Amino acid sequence: TVDHYVEANDDSDQKSAKDHSLTITQDNLVEKRGQAGYEEMDELSSGDEDCSKGMRKWVLDYYQSRPGLKVLQERIDEFITSYEVKKEQERKEKEALAAEDGWTVVIHHKGRKKTTDSETGIAVGSVSQAAVMDNMDKKKKKDVGLDFYRFQKREAKRNEIMVLQSKFEQDKKRIQQLRAARKFRPY
Repeated sequence: TVDHYVEANDDSDQKSAKDHSLTITQDNLVEKRGQAGYEEMDELSSGDEDCSKGMRKWVLDYYQSRPGLKVLQERIDEFITSYEVKKEQERKEKEALAAEDGWTVVIHHKGRKKTTDSETGIAVGSVSQAAVMDNMDKKKKKDVGLDFYRFQKREAKRNEIMVLQSKFEQDKKRIQQLRAARKFRPY
């Protein structure tokens, strides 16, 4: 159709005919593409076929990784309620610890700058009477011993080595006496 149209026009209208022919060819191409597109179009199945490979797998993974708004809202609500329950339990445990025996103790959290009790500004807990007694006993045991200074430690070590050397010499003499009496049996 394009060739017939161009031949019918004379040379003066050659330029306008080319422009017009391009328009016609583009329309024809659009029509041809539209017809070919519907015939060759692949449709994705709903999952009845094998979806373990290729594009179908990717599309299936995409839709499975993005749940709907309702599912997402349910997950968020569930997370928030579980978080609130957890925080409430922690608060009740702290109150129970502070109420026991009337003791309130400041707890040191290494590397932590925040306080856990918003009312008083300190992290609090409780201590039993047995724990207090154990701590007092440990403090009594930590009294300064005889080996407080460095020279005292050196002297104690030197004395210990001298005692071991004297025992070694005594054992050596005894073994020589037994060998002389031929009663030495090492096994």
